[in-house]
Amino acid sequence: MKVMVRSIFRFLPGKMAEGIKLEEKHMAIAKRVLGISARCYRPVSGRGDTTRTIICEAEFDSFTAFEAHPMKMGADPEMQKLMPKYDAVIDSLEFEFYTPIPPMYHSVGEVAPPK
Repeated sequence: MKVMVRSIFRFLPGKMAEGIKLEEKHMAIAKRVLGISARCYRPVSGRGDTTRTIICEAEFDSFTAFEAHPMKMGADPEMQKLMPKYDAVIDSLEFEFYTPIPPMYHSVGEVAPPK
């Protein structure tokens, strides 16, 4: 079962640009090591401090594939050099996990057109 993982980064004040550069490098490594491509977004509204937040989404083939990724990424020499740099820029990091809705539920809650 596919799993979409959202990583919500909140950077320390004044560290947003540096944090984005680190995350771009991280995504390049993930593409090379894991074969995944993530998409990152900056919120324009919502709760919390939107000026210091980015959200990155990546899809894995399963929870097992996601669980294996830290070991694979951690074994990469480039990633080993990159990880300590995050400590100087990250205020907080949260993960959310999503799975696809089966097709039989796609129309639940839809209102039938008037007759």
